[in-house]
Amino acid sequence: MQAKTAQAAKKALADKKAAADKKALAEKKAAADKKALADKKAAAAKKALAEKKAAADKKALADKKAAAAKKALAEKKAAADKKAAADKKALADKKAAAAKKALAEKKAAADKKAAADKKALADKKAAAAKKALADKKAAADKKAAADKKALADKKAAADKKAAADKKALTDKKAAAAKKALAEKKAAADKKAAADKKALADKKAAAAKKALAEKKAAADKKAQARKKVNSPTQVNSQQKRDSRTELLTVSVSLNTGKIVSIASIGILASAILVSAMVFIAG
Repeated sequence: MQAKTAQAAKKALADKKAAADKKALAEKKAAADKKALADKKAAAAKKALAEKKAAADKKALADKKAAAAKKALAEKKAAADKKAAADKKALADKKAAAAKKALAEKKAAADKKAAADKKALADKKAAAAKKALADKKAAADKKAAADKKALADKKAAADKKAAADKKALTDKKAAAAKKALAEKKAAADKKAAADKKALADKKAAAAKKALAEKKAAADKKAQARKKVNSPTQVNSQQKRDSRTELLTVSVSLNTGKIVSIASIGILASAILVSAMVFIAG
């Protein structure tokens, strides 16, 4: 009995589940059908909207083409009107320029004639003024030439006198310079002769003294030789005598050079002073 009850309960449960599954399937199918209908409606609305937009675009394009054609026609008409106005203005300008040119040429001819008449009158006046001026200039030139000649003669006489005075002064200065130079040279020659004589006396005294010293040394050497006949001592004494003679000759030569240089310097100084006096004159 219990098994039967359990089987019945199980069957009832299976039926209940089957009914639930069937109901869920039916609800799912209904939802799918509802979605498919919504999608179909949305596609139809989208298509209608696209067709409406295409029609609007087509109309806009047609309106744009019509506006462009209208604009091109208006521009063409404006260009034609502008060209016609330009041609009309050019013709009017050409006529005005021709009239202006004719008037200018007429005025230029009148001005040219007036200028020619004015120039002829001015040339006539200028010629008269030029002649008067030339006559006046000729008289002035003649007077100026006479004055210039008188002035030149006067200047020539003055220059001649000045040159004579200058020559006399130059000759006087040159004579004075020559005399001073001669006196200076004579004094220098006199001093040089005195210096030369003093030097010669000094050299003679030195030579005499050296000779006396040499003789004394020779005597001394002879006495020494008598005492000691050593070859070394003889050679040393000979060397000392030779050095003494060389020193005496060197001093004599150097003194002669100094006197010659002093004489040349005095002579050059006298020539330089004479040249400076001549240049200053």
